[in-house]
Amino acid sequence: MANDNKKPACTRRELEETNFLIRHVNYKKQPVSVIIFAFEESTYAYINNCMHMHRPLNCQQDAIFDETGKYLRCSMHGFVFEPKTGECQSPVCFGQCLQALRLEEIDGTLYFAEKHLTLSD
Repeated sequence: MANDNKKPACTRRELEETNFLIRHVNYKKQPVSVIIFAFEESTYAYINNCMHMHRPLNCQQDAIFDETGKYLRCSMHGFVFEPKTGECQSPVCFGQCLQALRLEEIDGTLYFAEKHLTLSD
């Protein structure tokens, strides 16, 4: 059963039916958008904010992966990120990382496992 530090993010089934999900939460008392996706059979969540221009990865297209499906991609300027680590692979921000949020799966439901995260109303 989920404890107080775990907040429901989505079900595994919901995630399997789409390329990614967006959830709006408060992280460190600030409202943020979060991307949740599956990649190579694991699930990941990042604050949906490219460090280059501080825009959501999907700000200009309803997609978060590049055409190869191997990298996350910011639709504004094409910056790419390693899906497993969030590390930027583009020269301007090389080595900087998207803010990862921990997920835990319990009985087919994914939970945010972050003490500084609250669900938006």
